[in-house]
Amino acid sequence: MTSGKTRSAALTSLQNELRVQATRTVMFHSAVAARLGITLTDLSCLNVLGIDGPQTPGSLAARLGITRGGAVTALIDRLERAGYVRRERDPHDRRRVLVALDEASAAVAALFSGLGAAIGAHLDGYDTAEIELLARFVAQLNERVGEAAGQLRSAQTP
Repeated sequence: MTSGKTRSAALTSLQNELRVQATRTVMFHSAVAARLGITLTDLSCLNVLGIDGPQTPGSLAARLGITRGGAVTALIDRLERAGYVRRERDPHDRRRVLVALDEASAAVAALFSGLGAAIGAHLDGYDTAEIELLARFVAQLNERVGEAAGQLRSAQTP
């Protein structure tokens, strides 16, 4: 079944919808961060830890696009004081410190639960093959966005 749109028009429509989605995601994350009394970068840190588990401060800095040292230390200190993260020794290398989610991070998940339920209900209308296609698309899109952000950061002049 075709929509009658040209490929160019369809691509433009998709790009515009992705821009709207990106903006709304930033707005939603900003609202969550404000509700929690943390910064958007702090929330991104909690998201990384929630997806990938405990990380070294250096790994968090790289994933968040912030500088190692003072910036990441200040971020971890803020989140630790608020009860969202804790520092722990790496069980495989006791010289290293890992940052892990702590009990208060459950409050973050609670703020995402309504959106998660709505997305889950929406996806009930898709079959497994369609969901796999969407997952591949989003994963590849995430790669492109990450590459573009890295290029912008590396092109910055101090």
